[in-house]
Amino acid sequence: MINKQARQALVKARSKLMKSDIGMATMLLHLNLVEVDESVCSTMATDGKRIIYCPTFVLDQTELELQGVMVHEALHCVWEHPLRKGSKHHKVWNIACDYAINGFLKFDLNYELPDGGLWDRDYQGKSAESIYRELLGNEEALQEAINDITQGKGDCSDNGSGGSEGEEESSDESNISDTGQLSSPECKTGEKVGDIDLDSIPLPVGEVWEPQSDEGEPLSEQELDELKTELQRSVSLADKLEKAMSQDGTSSMSSRVDAMKQVSVDWKDELKDFLESNTCTDNSWSRLNKRHQWRGINLPSKAKSPQGGELAIAIDTSGSVSQYELNMFATEIQAMAEDCGLEKIRVCYCDTTVRKNADGEWWDTYELDQGDDLELRVRGGGGTKFDPPFELFNDYSDDVSEVQAFVYFTDGYGYVSPEVEPNVPVLWCVTEESIYSNDLKFGEKIYVDVSSFY
Repeated sequence: MINKQARQALVKARSKLMKSDIGMATMLLHLNLVEVDESVCSTMATDGKRIIYCPTFVLDQTELELQGVMVHEALHCVWEHPLRKGSKHHKVWNIACDYAINGFLKFDLNYELPDGGLWDRDYQGKSAESIYRELLGNEEALQEAINDITQGKGDCSDNGSGGSEGEEESSDESNISDTGQLSSPECKTGEKVGDIDLDSIPLPVGEVWEPQSDEGEPLSEQELDELKTELQRSVSLADKLEKAMSQDGTSSMSSRVDAMKQVSVDWKDELKDFLESNTCTDNSWSRLNKRHQWRGINLPSKAKSPQGGELAIAIDTSGSVSQYELNMFATEIQAMAEDCGLEKIRVCYCDTTVRKNADGEWWDTYELDQGDDLELRVRGGGGTKFDPPFELFNDYSDDVSEVQAFVYFTDGYGYVSPEVEPNVPVLWCVTEESIYSNDLKFGEKIYVDVSSFY
């Protein structure tokens, strides 16, 4: 049975936001309200499709705090946090996402937040991914977050408020569902940061869950893509509606969209996720998949191939990437390749054609398992053609059977023919966004912020 008083409190908070913050209120209209038992979620959560809530927690909040936590959940969706977790530890990821959002909520938008909310000016303007790395690398900072949660978060036990009643009869709530099938995330990884057991740390107010179907199952890749498109469409609609309703034709949502772009996913995390997902191909039941284990779903993890495998890299030498930036990129990608168990990296350099090295070879090879350090050196210069490295790989290299992925480092100003796509996954590491980089015919794409190298 639905707790009618808690549901009405949420609807009222959303209605008040329609008067004061129509952009955020519009985002909230796209998120169905789902009441769950305290054992599933003790505060509130979102998976990008719903706002999941504990009625006791809702009834414990003031009206302004409830508005703040609802905008908090909406911003998780604006910044696509439910889609960006990957293999990260669920509880640490939640803390990082809250630090990324609450600084913006509290210091920029002046919203009130419930006790147990996390904010720190040191994290203001940083992405959840960068905060996550800081927390994993700093036991003191992680302990401080745990203390803040523990000291501020009240007990969400049933206080008898409101009682349980039938479902809303109001027609404007017809989009609200209560599936009762959602599963609470559970962490049983055994991971630690110093002496801190990550599985035992408390969760902050307002969780982020990976998206689930109405039956509580993980979404397919196609469904995740569709959800991402829907979230982006919702942000755009909220922005347009707020502009249309404002007296001066402006929208505060625009600043939030800009803020979303500024704290986009760190390219290092995207690169690492790409390598991990494409170089570990064997299923192993000896270690369960952490990405789904917290749901109570036991699936095999991806195991590193025993032969190690190789990574192919193409460097576009026509752009404005400096030698220092190439050195920094080499350091990052070698560390990730070694973490993935790769034994060898091969590199070619191209402007309008692939340039041979001093030994007359097309590829520079580095045996990581023999202690070689990856070195990237500019050869050639001038125009740009993206096809030659793929033609070299496809037609003129007979020893590439162990290559598991192909990374192309470029400023993005060029074209690639769809027919040269290799039979291995391709990742474009692009340093500038342009009409050219937005029209690459195959592969995945990440934008590398070279300013982060300095």
